[in-house]
Amino acid sequence: MAKKRKLKISKVKRNNQTTNKMRKQGKLNLQRHRNKVQKQKAPEKPQIEYSSESEASADGWADMLDDEEQQYIMKRLAKQPQLLSNIQEEEKQPNRSRKRKRETKERVPKPTPTMNDSGAENDISDSDDEIEDKYEMELAARPVKRLRPLLPIKTKLGLQERAEECDDTESEEESEGQSKPKLRESLEEHTDSDSGVDGTVEEDTPEESSEAGEITTVQLLAARRDKLAHEKLRIGALCSSLLENPEKKLNNLYAILYLMEERLKDNTLNLHSVRKLATLSACEVFRDILPEYFLRHQDYSNIKLKKDTLALYKHEKELLAFYKRYLQRLEKAAMVLRKKKGDTRKVDESSIQLGLISVHCMCSLLQSRPYFNFASNIAQSIVPFLACSDSRAASAVTDCCAQVFNEDTRGEITLTVVRLINQLVKRRGANLPPRALSCLLALRIRDIDLDEEKDLKRKQAHDQKRKKRIVNLSKKEKKRAKKLKEVERELLETQAQESELARRKQMTEVTKTVFHIYFRLLKTAPRSKLLAVALEGIAKFTHVINLEYYSDLVSILGRLLTDDAVGGRERLLIVRAVLAVLAGAGDALNVDPAGFHAYLYAHALDAHAGATHEDAKIILEAVSQLTHRARRVSPAVLQAFAKRLATLALQLHHNGALGCLALLHQLAQHSKHVSQMLETDMDVGSGRFDPTSPSPEHCNAHAASLHELTALATHYHPTVREVAQSLMERRPLTQLGKLTPLQIFEQYDGSQMAFKPSVPTLKRDKPPNSKVQSHTWTQLSLKEYCECVESNLSMVITNS
Repeated sequence: MAKKRKLKISKVKRNNQTTNKMRKQGKLNLQRHRNKVQKQKAPEKPQIEYSSESEASADGWADMLDDEEQQYIMKRLAKQPQLLSNIQEEEKQPNRSRKRKRETKERVPKPTPTMNDSGAENDISDSDDEIEDKYEMELAARPVKRLRPLLPIKTKLGLQERAEECDDTESEEESEGQSKPKLRESLEEHTDSDSGVDGTVEEDTPEESSEAGEITTVQLLAARRDKLAHEKLRIGALCSSLLENPEKKLNNLYAILYLMEERLKDNTLNLHSVRKLATLSACEVFRDILPEYFLRHQDYSNIKLKKDTLALYKHEKELLAFYKRYLQRLEKAAMVLRKKKGDTRKVDESSIQLGLISVHCMCSLLQSRPYFNFASNIAQSIVPFLACSDSRAASAVTDCCAQVFNEDTRGEITLTVVRLINQLVKRRGANLPPRALSCLLALRIRDIDLDEEKDLKRKQAHDQKRKKRIVNLSKKEKKRAKKLKEVERELLETQAQESELARRKQMTEVTKTVFHIYFRLLKTAPRSKLLAVALEGIAKFTHVINLEYYSDLVSILGRLLTDDAVGGRERLLIVRAVLAVLAGAGDALNVDPAGFHAYLYAHALDAHAGATHEDAKIILEAVSQLTHRARRVSPAVLQAFAKRLATLALQLHHNGALGCLALLHQLAQHSKHVSQMLETDMDVGSGRFDPTSPSPEHCNAHAASLHELTALATHYHPTVREVAQSLMERRPLTQLGKLTPLQIFEQYDGSQMAFKPSVPTLKRDKPPNSKVQSHTWTQLSLKEYCECVESNLSMVITNS
């Protein structure tokens, strides 16, 4: 506590009091000029040390300052309490005005035992100085405390900043993010107080502090659930407002794309669920607001445009910018699935799921907007995933490419994707999985004829030579011819013939690139797993191959047929491809297919209802190619394949049996020799049929009969029974007459538990007036005993 200040009196009255006191004591020397001499020779006042903690100097420095300076020093002391305790003795006081010096001179406390103007001593003793010096030494020995800034408070004089002293340990804990909870600080302050409940507080503080400091798993899950629900509502509101007015609310994409980032602005990890929701929501938004045409922008800075035109131009430019950022984030997230060689880092499941969602979003955008900007960039990003080790991403990209091939009407994006696949085959070669090339089978290049294009070029060259022979035209005639060409071109545009010609040109380039892929695989990797896919493609698109390549292709496939390293299924595909080539070329090739017929006849029975049932589809397609050129095949071969189809139908499922019977019906229609085998009263030729013979021409199939139809007439499938009965009775097929054997094989396939016709449900017939017995007796003796008890026991119940 500060000492109580004395009442202020004037200097004249103070001098009079001291003079009267000294006069009574007899110590006064009467000299008239004493005051003037003392004023001239007044000793210099020593500088006084001030301390913020000392009580003796509290009223001294307060009297020396005015109100504004006192408020300033109080603010400084609130931040740095040790400010006044470390003032050096030789520090000079700041210069002040004369008026301030006069006021402060009166308020300066009187120094230690010196004589006053009147010669009197002070009452302050030396003991007070010793106490102050000791207190200052103790303060200097204490460790310096750090200040922790607090929130400012608002007073009448304005905002006042505050600070609080804290120990070094507390400051270190705060720097490490382990500050004490407010509840614990209040409890510790409460224990330091002098209230009478210290013991009870000390017992309760450890449990409460541990509960406040620990975070349980339930709390974490609850916080995650709340945050996820909040972000769901936020994303939904942003997307709905954007779809309502895309021109004005396009900036909502900023927040949606921000939620796709891995880290937020405060450097905290973003939830993977939030990133997935933002990715899928942005994909759906872009699918709705993106146009289907290509946006072309030019520099209109030097051109005056209308206000609406400029607004539309700005909107399209911003839309392209957001779309580009979105695609960049998708590509970055999807790169997790494509590991480089030597990368052994393990990726968590959440990142893999986010990568799969990114791949699906890119595929969806390519399917919905194949002619919009950045379509080629999306194709360049997703095509390498055909060789991805993750089957889910590879299958998604394969389905996407197949759908793009089916729905593309211009041919631009198709040509881009096929060229990217060609580059992938060049890089990976035989290491590429077969599913990477299966999407090429969905190409629509059946209306392309490379021979026709070559004839057209030859005709154009001939016309050019003919024009050179004609006399040069005059200038007027040249101008007239030029105008006629322009008019004809405009007419073609109005009739949409020019776009059709451009599409045919694109698809011609696609066809060349596809066969470039297939022929490279036949040459460089004939024993790899890609051979089967290449052979399927050649068999499907063989009608567009130039005639000059047919002979070389057949010779290459013939050598592969005799290679022992090639598998059995691949050999069947080789036979099917060769027969497809021969069916298309016809008489243009001088090729003997006897070797291919013999292999197909010998290995047709390798397919059965077990693991090799899918090979029956290849056999049916190969025999159907043989049926197309039945007029150029010997009757003995046709009869041998008819007998082989009837035998094969007995060991296949119902869809394979129906395919064989439908193909047998086609052979009977194309060849009268096969139809004679269906007659029961025909004259059997000389010799005996040898089913083990590898040659279809020397097995004596003309001496055989199709008795297998009798067994098929009792088949478990009703359609098989009906078709077999129709063949024996020489009736036309009503249900399967308009379908090909391959269509029948696929439509009647029951592997997916889809039965055709559907299995009828059985209804139970209840006999009329039937009584259901409640129980039966296993022991007759027990039955007799029970009946005896019932007859002798009185069952009348009376109320007592």
